[in-house]
Amino acid sequence: MARKKFNVQYPALYAEKGHAHAEEFNCVQRAHQNTLESWAPVTILALVNGLVYPVASAVLFAVWQVGRIIYGIGYAKGGPTGRMAGGIISHLGDLPLFLMAFYSGAVIAKLV
Repeated sequence: MARKKFNVQYPALYAEKGHAHAEEFNCVQRAHQNTLESWAPVTILALVNGLVYPVASAVLFAVWQVGRIIYGIGYAKGGPTGRMAGGIISHLGDLPLFLMAFYSGAVIAKLV
């Protein structure tokens, strides 16, 4: 959608500096790329933790997802400073998932 809206053609990953809408498009693109970079690890954490704590894992994964939506909207509308609220909310979901993974792994391995 952003490619059509800001007229940035493939295969360019980001808009060139001289492009009329470079900053707007690049903020949208960076929010998308950043979410993709963290999606797989957070999903794996949610799945592993879900084996031991399914409800807590699902809730924390949902918090991370809501945070990523707010992050993307904030980054697109407010530039880099607009992403802060969504980033904090995202970390309220992913950091506990990360920490829980150690305990879940110990439970799965029957160490505790």
